[in-house]
Amino acid sequence: MKKNIHLIFTCFIIVIIFPIDWSYAIEIEKPAIETSSTTEVIEEDVTSDSSEMPVSDSSSSQESTMEEVIENEKITDSNDINDDISEINSKNMVKAVATQDADGFWLVDSAATLTEYLKDSQKLKFRLTNNIDLGSTGYQLKDGVIIDGANHIITYNKGASATSGFYANQANAVIEIRNTQFGNLDGSGAVGYYGFLSGGAAANMTFIFDGVDYYSTNGQMIYNINGSVIMRGQNTIDQRGTSTYSQEWAEINYVEIQRGHTSIKHSSNQTSAFIWSTSNSSANPYAGKSQIIVRENAQLDIQTNSNMTYGTLSPNYIVEKNAVFNLDKVTLATGGARNQFFASAQTQPVTFDFQENAQVDFKLPSPINLYTAKGGMTVAENADVSLDVVSGTIFSTASSSTFALNMNKAKKVSLAGTSLGTLGLNGANGVKNLSFTSNFLQKIETFSSKTSSTPTQEIFKKASDLSVQGTNFTNIQGSSNPFSASEILALKNAQKMVFSEFVDVPDQLGLFAYDASDTSISLHGSSVNNGSQATEVKFFIFSAEEEANDLRNARQIVTLRSFDDQENTALNSYYNVTVDGLNPNTVYWVQMIVVNRAGESEFSDTELFATKPQLSTLTANVTNTTAIINGELASDTGKWTDYSNGEAAAIPDQQAYFGGMYRKVTIEYSKNKDFPENETKAQVADLSGNKNQKFSTKLKGLEGEVTYYVRVRVAGVYGEEVVLAMNPLTEFQTVTEIINVEVPIEMAFQTQNKDLGTLNEGNVSSAEYPVINKGNTPTKISITNLTKENTAANQLLLLDSLSGNPGKDELALQMLVNNKQEAPLFLTSELSKNPLSIGVLNVNEEKKLSLQGKYFNPTKQAVFPNYKVTFKVEKNEE
Repeated sequence: MKKNIHLIFTCFIIVIIFPIDWSYAIEIEKPAIETSSTTEVIEEDVTSDSSEMPVSDSSSSQESTMEEVIENEKITDSNDINDDISEINSKNMVKAVATQDADGFWLVDSAATLTEYLKDSQKLKFRLTNNIDLGSTGYQLKDGVIIDGANHIITYNKGASATSGFYANQANAVIEIRNTQFGNLDGSGAVGYYGFLSGGAAANMTFIFDGVDYYSTNGQMIYNINGSVIMRGQNTIDQRGTSTYSQEWAEINYVEIQRGHTSIKHSSNQTSAFIWSTSNSSANPYAGKSQIIVRENAQLDIQTNSNMTYGTLSPNYIVEKNAVFNLDKVTLATGGARNQFFASAQTQPVTFDFQENAQVDFKLPSPINLYTAKGGMTVAENADVSLDVVSGTIFSTASSSTFALNMNKAKKVSLAGTSLGTLGLNGANGVKNLSFTSNFLQKIETFSSKTSSTPTQEIFKKASDLSVQGTNFTNIQGSSNPFSASEILALKNAQKMVFSEFVDVPDQLGLFAYDASDTSISLHGSSVNNGSQATEVKFFIFSAEEEANDLRNARQIVTLRSFDDQENTALNSYYNVTVDGLNPNTVYWVQMIVVNRAGESEFSDTELFATKPQLSTLTANVTNTTAIINGELASDTGKWTDYSNGEAAAIPDQQAYFGGMYRKVTIEYSKNKDFPENETKAQVADLSGNKNQKFSTKLKGLEGEVTYYVRVRVAGVYGEEVVLAMNPLTEFQTVTEIINVEVPIEMAFQTQNKDLGTLNEGNVSSAEYPVINKGNTPTKISITNLTKENTAANQLLLLDSLSGNPGKDELALQMLVNNKQEAPLFLTSELSKNPLSIGVLNVNEEKKLSLQGKYFNPTKQAVFPNYKVTFKVEKNEE
């Protein structure tokens, strides 16, 4: 049973100002509950017996009566203070100065502040500290400006003005905006034709948007007609509206997704295109083109109801290595001419360049309308491309078009429509406009409809060149692997074709981890072995994701060469292993490779797993009805093998250092060792150590004379909670706590006659009075009240500093603990509002109290004010 035990001692201070030696005394009478303690007060020598008070109930207090002796003339109550108050000179007011972050960015809290900063040509980098509304005011940005929104929101209303809000008009300028949201989530707050940053007629301006979100139902995001835009980071754009200013997503010639992931939703009934490219300026390096390029490892997702471009400039769509481009013109489609890929009949070359490992997915309501455009679509090695048309062929071209589709070792190209022949290419007779190559074999699957899952025919070719004229497919003379007549017929009747690499080395590797313990993990892998059983499967354990794909960085390598209990076939195969000796509470990344007669597969995707926490120690240090629980979790106790010089030169038994941080430890305690839920209490522990592996907490309010059992609930590096306990269970027994504190019941202080006329005149001093904790629990002591008990006391002004007025009835009275001059406690009438802490007494600990200070009218006749102070004694719960 929890006990809230408080002990309150109320002491009376009698201050006597003596006429001869200016001595002072504080007399505290003993309360009625004390049975043995006497105090004798003498004019110059005051003695005090201590009172020892055992307490078992929740709280108690001591109070004494007061005596008043007045030997001087009547002293009037005076609270006068100096009338000389310092005046504030308005001329010295300090003007707020601009502030900068440590990285040099100027901090912007409002549009007004930004206006001021932009006036200074030396200030180029700005960071918002608040959301700001630009309104319709213009803010011209110059070359080198960087605006870091710090995840704040900028709103504006440009209307039809290109010089409202942010705008720029400086040739070759580079301007960056990062970490900013334009417009509100409901689409309001981003209004205008000309984008949130309007580019003027100046050529070759580059706008860089990094981590920029844009929401508008009445606006256009980008306007830089003679320049370019570069997207970085994570960018979410939702520009869907039917209002006047809801136009193209961008008016620009060049869009580059440099890195990160840009996602765009665009829909408008005010315009017909997603991008409008018009610039033919000789100073614009992208003149004459309408180009979107997705750089290596970047991703671009577009949903739009519009044509991809206006005009007749040459369209270019480039997806670099490992990049992703998803174009969906179906989800938001509104029909009519907007369903076309291009708004105008194309006469300039059209380029689709999907590079190595690129992933491309086009969902289109109607064919890519090429008209007489030259150019072509190239799909590079290991690229994965899907073109799906709701109605019609993939392309529509004029007769004798030279547009060609070339697939060079592509991983997979899926082409689906609703018309025979699927492709819709229409080249001149005998002109090659369809070709493919492969490292091993290319599998061509033909389907009678786009929804069919079963191919009408599977065709395997190493490489081939064909001429396509509508539904007519013919072999190009000299083709290395010509199609047979039946295969040509299958192509002609197909509404869907899938070209995929049929390689002999294993692929489609799958891997997942399960049943993690503190030092082990079970792994399940799979692969498609493409005609040859696996001869070897290797599992690589890494301690950092960026270290993956290189066996030299592995912490462990487990090699499977025996397949007795595995499902190892020429196609779909499955493997199971258990890896031991791992480090507790550690995040690992695992990969696998599969080897067969044709060679070694690529690394699989990484699979993330974490080993569970491990408990090393758990102890309880009992103090009466509290217990301090300490423990330690295993950290970096595992081993690893150094493969930095290859498997052949591996160095085993290296000590782990890459263990994770422990997130949370909760102490669970119960009187029942089975820890039933309704009988179990819990308390979160404090964590320490370089991996938070050490934990400690103090359990309070425990019942006395009771045995408790303790276990821990730990949230490890991966967040999953596990319950851990020592074997046998950690247990402890409480005892009943007692508060027994010995305090002084009287304190005296005085001035010295010899100090008159010296610098020490009026100085107050006293003897030291002990306070002793004789109980069995740490005790906290504080002074909680002071009252004036007679007229003399009322006539003295108690100060809270040593800055008094000489000749005034003022007294600065301080209490010192262990004579610590640097931390005096001023005794004032405000103690009830602002108690003073004397500190915590541990068991058998003693502190000494003394008084000092200054009386500011020592030459007057003596007065004898009485004060009563209240001490509060309570169990220390900290």
